[in-house]
Amino acid sequence: MRVFSVVTGNTLNPNMMNLMCTESQKVSEDKCFAEDRSIFRDERAVKKLLETESQYVPECDYMAHSGANLQPFMRRVVATWMLDVCEEQNCEDQVFPLSVNFLDRFLCACDISKTHLQLTGAVCLLLASKVRQCTALSIELLCYYTENSVTPEEMREWELLVISKLEWRIVAVTSFDYVDHILEQIKWKRRNDSMLRRHMLTLISFCYIEPEFIVKKPSVMAASCMLSAIRGIDPAAATEVAVQLCGLLACSTAEVDELVSLIDALVASTTSAATPEKSENNNPAAEPPVKKPYQVQDCSVHGGL
Repeated sequence: MRVFSVVTGNTLNPNMMNLMCTESQKVSEDKCFAEDRSIFRDERAVKKLLETESQYVPECDYMAHSGANLQPFMRRVVATWMLDVCEEQNCEDQVFPLSVNFLDRFLCACDISKTHLQLTGAVCLLLASKVRQCTALSIELLCYYTENSVTPEEMREWELLVISKLEWRIVAVTSFDYVDHILEQIKWKRRNDSMLRRHMLTLISFCYIEPEFIVKKPSVMAASCMLSAIRGIDPAAATEVAVQLCGLLACSTAEVDELVSLIDALVASTTSAATPEKSENNNPAAEPPVKKPYQVQDCSVHGGL
């Protein structure tokens, strides 16, 4: 059968028509870079992180100086909302700690109204996803998560404001950056790194939610989260691991023990508060509905606090 070109009117070679590409265009779900153990095993990388981290620690506890404008619970609610957005969008693990670092450093440099707190958190998520993720969160998506209480125009304006107040220093060191170095260099008899890593990341996210950790060093937070996780998995190894951690990260055991105690106490209080008491008749209808991540307005953070 002859095939004619509609454009030229010439007869086409039938052999040239079988050009369909059968190659799969499916993109792998694993967007993370491969582990480079030569870096994670090199102590020079940890030393460089330790030298750099002080540049990105918030300069002050702005909660103590903001008066009645910003309260710790407001920052906690917004940080929890930011984590919920990251989890629902399957963001890289490092996006959330970096976004909270941006939030705290910005609030140290700029006194804002409490009605702009969620807007600031959304902008910090936008910037962090641009820095630490292959595909950034879109402005429209973040506006949706605020139930459109902020506009794309506001997001773009505040993006410039935040990044200028941060002096364009956005490649910050967070506790996440120490995780793989610690796991690779700390000797632990039970090498179930996947479970330990997940426990560490969970505790790190928890620390970045709580206002008590605003001015803490990322290295000490990472060490404390690992030690807290080790105590839950293998209590007998905790003492040995603590000595190794303090040697690797150049921190004192007193610093680490103080944060571990704080982490354990906060986790215990949060767990007990999150576990509702069963009613006498065990009526499932009495259980409160689960909030969606974008329902921050219900907590009176944006626009009505």
